[in-house]
Amino acid sequence: MRNISVLICLFFLTISFYNCTDTSSLHHNHQGISDFLDRIGGDDASEKILTSLDASLSEDNRDVFIITSKDDKPYIKGSSVLAVTTGINWYLNHYANINISWNQLSIDDIENYHFPVPEREERRICDADYRYYLNYCTFSYSMSVWTWERWEQELDWMALHGINMPLQIVGLDVVWRRLLTECYGYSFDEADEFIAGPCFQAWWGMNNLEGWGGKNPEWWYERQAVLSKKICDRMRELGMQPVLPGFSGMVPSNFTEKTGIPSNTQGEWCGFKRPHILDPNSEDFKTMAANYYNILEQVMGTSTYYSMDPFHEGANTAGIDVAAAYKAIADAMFAANDDIDEKWVIQYWQWNADQYKVLDQVEKGDLIILDLFSTAHTHFQEYKDHDAVYCMLPNFGGRSGFMGRFNGVIEGYFENKELHHNIKGIGSTPEAIGSVPVLYDILFELPWHETKPNPEDWMRNYTISRYGEENVLAQEAWELLRNSALNCTTLLQGPHEAVMCARPSLTVDRVSSWGGTEIFYDSKDVREAAVKLFKADINTSTKLHEENYSYDLVDLWRQALTDHSYYLLKEINDAHQNNDTLTFIRKRDEFLKLINELDRLLNTNKHFMIGTWTEMARAIADEVEGTTESDKDWLELNNARTLITTWGDEVNANKGGLRDYSYRQWGGMLKDFYLPRWEYFFNNNNSSPPEGWFEMEQKWTLNKNIRYSNIPQGDTKEIIRSIIEN
Repeated sequence: MRNISVLICLFFLTISFYNCTDTSSLHHNHQGISDFLDRIGGDDASEKILTSLDASLSEDNRDVFIITSKDDKPYIKGSSVLAVTTGINWYLNHYANINISWNQLSIDDIENYHFPVPEREERRICDADYRYYLNYCTFSYSMSVWTWERWEQELDWMALHGINMPLQIVGLDVVWRRLLTECYGYSFDEADEFIAGPCFQAWWGMNNLEGWGGKNPEWWYERQAVLSKKICDRMRELGMQPVLPGFSGMVPSNFTEKTGIPSNTQGEWCGFKRPHILDPNSEDFKTMAANYYNILEQVMGTSTYYSMDPFHEGANTAGIDVAAAYKAIADAMFAANDDIDEKWVIQYWQWNADQYKVLDQVEKGDLIILDLFSTAHTHFQEYKDHDAVYCMLPNFGGRSGFMGRFNGVIEGYFENKELHHNIKGIGSTPEAIGSVPVLYDILFELPWHETKPNPEDWMRNYTISRYGEENVLAQEAWELLRNSALNCTTLLQGPHEAVMCARPSLTVDRVSSWGGTEIFYDSKDVREAAVKLFKADINTSTKLHEENYSYDLVDLWRQALTDHSYYLLKEINDAHQNNDTLTFIRKRDEFLKLINELDRLLNTNKHFMIGTWTEMARAIADEVEGTTESDKDWLELNNARTLITTWGDEVNANKGGLRDYSYRQWGGMLKDFYLPRWEYFFNNNNSSPPEGWFEMEQKWTLNKNIRYSNIPQGDTKEIIRSIIEN
């Protein structure tokens, strides 16, 4: 019976074959560069900035770009598509004072900008073979609600930063649905019970859970198949090799019951039942891997790079020869594509003794290790000379906050490159994106610098690029930030947390289970930086610089007020301990007012509004004809809102510790989700509800009667001025 299923599967694979693999012509597609320029700069951009491709510019197989002039215009030459696009970004930032970032991903009014003609030639060589980007978690905490329009912008952002190997898992649900239904006798409904919903597919793809956030409707899979192809095609057009999800043995927890094929249990993850795993040393694993890679090729094409992280975060390996399993997983990947020189991309994250065994089972040159948290703690000396990537992991869970290791990134990359010859690349592995863009700008510039850049000089020039003018107050503000919030030297995972977003207590020490609220810098520096940036009063006629300034103002004042609330809560607790009722009431009211004021400020900028997130989720359903309000509610409530609040059910939220892991300081959410918790707490003698907080939290999460706008309200500067005066 099993053999018949396999034959049927192979039949379907043959008649439906689709291959979107890379070709050399796409790597040298000058039209793709012109299209890219016109997307980021408007229809005239490719006429204002001239470009050309010349593979002979490459030195020792390294990417090279040259910034020069031609016909009295700026002229960017490069050895590859990505060399040219990186050169364009270098020119924009260092010559034209144009900084494109997540808060403004295009130049909408190009006629208002000056594009100076370079006086002399500048040549840059990249010393990083691998420029990696993303994390499985990013596809949930940030990208799960994206339309193609937003994806297109992000792919252009990747090209600007020279990224040549981005992770790509959009469409993994399509692959698995086909694998289970075409090859293993599952019905569509049965497969859908296994596949997670849009906002939880990262952890499903990492073998941590199954089904949560689903069932996904039929239209969802049709939409994902189209989106996956668009993403893969554009990545290849821009010269990127997507890192595709490989097969390491995951199967549904009912797989043995359904098919009779033995599988191993994997225990639980934060209260979720994990999927099972096939023993990679079995023949059934080889067969399933072959089926998987065939379908993966039809959905996403093939690649040089495949991502696999077996035995992730405490998975059960009982009864499995782990060393042999790693070899079998690698062999299955190699067998799937005999004509491609594949490499296994694996994350170093809290490895145990078993996980180190992969180093002896895969030949050097066939394994790339992402040293996930290099900017805080490196492990390059442990990798037995396997290729490794120096990675920055600046954000966990999408939690709001302004922090980084700016100086440490610069020092760390160059120092480690000298110490460890196996460092072959640079990368960023954020759990979420969209915040503190300066960190990514400096990171992806580093391999194009022959020597270590001076942090102070670089930051000074950054402010000119960011705002389009040389402003002393703005430069002083960023210098304060560089030496405070952007100079973390501890192992802190992401920004310190905002006490106002915690489940209430007078002694809050964390918001999420693995975070902390203690501030590692002098908060006066951030407050002073916020004041200086406000007083800089940058007033520009260019939309991009205006958007950059507005975004930074809101973000810095959000952080300054957040830090103030940390000390306010301490004062409230001190008053309580000292039975000082008058001070307690005064500080309590100030604390609650601060939350309201911050909510007003955040609502002046679309990047800090809950409505931007929820309306984007609902817009996914608008892409597909025949979808209903129920489809939109499923995307918003069961996925987008659940992820950033309770995360799972009551067990996952409380015992599993996942509640508030992805908290967001967003306008609308502060007022309607976090503030009511604190009001209840203070109104009930500093106590929590008898039944706990989950019921109150879930009421907001699943309340379809609350709809949030994505249109900003109020004037940022006026609200800040009122905060300063009061």
